[in-house]
Amino acid sequence: MKLLTVPRVSPEDKCPYLDNLNECHEFFFAEQIKKEEMDFLLAKGWRKFGQFLFRPRCPSCSKCIPLRIITNEFSLTKSFRRVSNRNKDVIVEFGPLQYSEEHFRIYRKHSKVRFDDKQIEKEEDFKQTFYSYTGTQIMSEFFLDGKLIAFGILDRGTNSLSSVYFVYDPALSKRSLGNFGVIKEIEYARARKMDFYYLGYWISENKSMKYKASFRPYETYSWIKKTWERGPDGS
Repeated sequence: MKLLTVPRVSPEDKCPYLDNLNECHEFFFAEQIKKEEMDFLLAKGWRKFGQFLFRPRCPSCSKCIPLRIITNEFSLTKSFRRVSNRNKDVIVEFGPLQYSEEHFRIYRKHSKVRFDDKQIEKEEDFKQTFYSYTGTQIMSEFFLDGKLIAFGILDRGTNSLSSVYFVYDPALSKRSLGNFGVIKEIEYARARKMDFYYLGYWISENKSMKYKASFRPYETYSWIKKTWERGPDGS
């Protein structure tokens, strides 16, 4: 791994997930990351957007919990089987990270509906954030009748796959493409003998993150113990 900056801690800012709290994070920029190094960073609670790696260092809160799915034990619930059946006509392809204008078009449509248009506005900023290659990224693409309807950006280690970002055409929201994307990416990881599929950070009080704990079995990372612990309720 080639460090582009030394690790440091950001200034405090308003938390985007929980009211009346501030957030800050430890971060650095890097490139030429080996797959084994990606495994190590993910296992220690790091996230990665392009060349930007970060993890929470909030002064009064530790509710951003890393969550990962145990791929070889994952099975479809009745609800997830319905999602899969609903999308039998969708073609899924995995391949190297490669930018297209269609990616940004879908991202903007998704952002306007899901996040009140508060995400990245400029195409060049979007490319810089997600498409700065580090040696670990791949992507998933989802096609309906030959048209791109969703895509995911992922980081790949030797025994782990991490979901960086996933967006879909909100006009097709009834298809539950977000959940379908997770299912197909877990299946991709399992087929390649990867033990874990990382779903980023999970905050139990945040409704938009509730779906993450429905993929089981999962493990969560304890910032205090610095160990992974199997989830509750039989997961």
